[in-house]
This record gives sequence, structure tokens and C-alpha cells, in this order.
Amino acid sequence: MSEDGHAIHFEAEVMRFDAPGGWHAVFLPPDAAAEARFFGRANGLGAIAVQVLIGTTRVRTSLFPDKRRDSFLLPLKADLRRCENIKVGSRIPVHLTLNA
Repeated sequence: MSEDGHAIHFEAEVMRFDAPGGWHAVFLPPDAAAEARFFGRANGLGAIAVQVLIGTTRVRTSLFPDKRRDSFLLPLKADLRRCENIKVGSRIPVHLTLNA
């Protein structure tokens, strides 16, 4: 993982959303969301590009703003969940780097 951007570490519970495709995600806790907001570069829709390390799996993705929770949502793709045996309700450590 590149050290070019600001690193944020946190633990969060995996949720499944009842939307088409049943996607999975975690919400950033308040302190991590504040760091992402301050150090991140949001695009026109408010998304912030990040690199994520969960377990031994590294992926590039984006944080998506959630105004109701005043936070960001980090989606967890199926390949990542399979590789790291992530289930709904699991508390997982997340290491992310905001892209510089």
C-alpha cells in the first residue's frame, strides 16, 4: 500500500443492505470520517478514492458520503469478502490510505 496519502485505521461492523445485489459495506466511525473529510479529495459526487487493506487483501475503491450518518460508506466487494472470509456482523479491522 502506498504511503503517499493519509492513512486511517479503524474497526467496523459489516452490514448488508437490502438493495438490488445485496451489497455489503462498513461505515466509518466518526473520528475516521472526520479525517477522511479533512484529508481526502472528494470528486464532484463527494466520493473519495482510497486504497484499502483488510487482512492480507488490498483493493482500490472509494468512500461514498452518507449524509444521514454524517459519515462515509466503504463498500466491500464479493471477491474481498471471499478472500478474507468476511460475513455480515463481523467486526473487521480496516486500513485505508486516501489517494494523494
